Amino acid sequence: MNALPIFDTHAHLDLPQFDSDRAAVIQRLESGTFPGGIAPKGLEDLPVEVVGVIIPGIDAASCRKALEMSAISDLLHVAVAIHPNHTAETTDENWRNIVELARRDDVVAIGETGLDRYWDDTPIDVQIDFFHRHIELSLETGKPILIHCRDAWEDMLPILKRTKGLSGVMHAFSGNTEQMLACVELGLFVSYSGSVTYRNAKFSPLWDAAQKTPSDRLLIETDAPFMTPHPLRGKLPRNEPTLAALVALRLAELRDEPIQTIAETTARNALDLLRITGGLALHAELRSPSGGDRT
Repeated sequence: MNALPIFDTHAHLDLPQFDSDRAAVIQRLESGTFPGGIAPKGLEDLPVEVVGVIIPGIDAASCRKALEMSAISDLLHVAVAIHPNHTAETTDENWRNIVELARRDDVVAIGETGLDRYWDDTPIDVQIDFFHRHIELSLETGKPILIHCRDAWEDMLPILKRTKGLSGVMHAFSGNTEQMLACVELGLFVSYSGSVTYRNAKFSPLWDAAQKTPSDRLLIETDAPFMTPHPLRGKLPRNEPTLAALVALRLAELRDEPIQTIAETTARNALDLLRITGGLALHAELRSPSGGDRT
């Protein structure tokens, strides 16, 4: 049986929740081992192979730490940015550091950036200013942008609609079908996290969006250590990259497609968007048939 190729497009492995056993977590993702060593229900007979993980920075120090981690494993890749909830405390020097890091060859994306009205850590006008800066940095470097949007669609979509030539991901998508289609129309990918696995009826708009997302725009992620997927939510202290397989399993259920198809499609989409080949050297079948290797 072929292993499920899992590409986790968003995992904060640099955060303190991983400080006590980060090396063990990296070893587990490299070996496709689940936390506790036991496959979750529905994945018992499906070997998992993590083929890539994006570590998105949230401030200058976080970005530097992520880059140090990426030297440990070929599967780890880095995006750099100031998270919207950290922009109020950002100095000019911090921002200059982000700009410098974004131009490095070993940085594959700009993120995590965006807008957040759920928390009140930063005034929205400051968030918008920094979101524009990150958009310009994405366009300048030609690197895709990883976008955070929480309770801020009315602010977010007008900005994106005024931007030409942007490529990127709506990370941990939490909207409805209309908002998903707006993102797709703008040329963005839509990434689903553990929230799409939750069984509370309040998530039904998200289930519908996931069902209707075009296959060539579909991605998966963990947002580790947060958003542990069902049925392990509340049973584990944190989320890990191998558990993105549970997101793939839920998408397969919602879309009535084989999980192998979901895994291969989302891994291929991540490869094409992020132009990563190193961690996928053994997965030539995932590379775009029209474009070949992208470097």
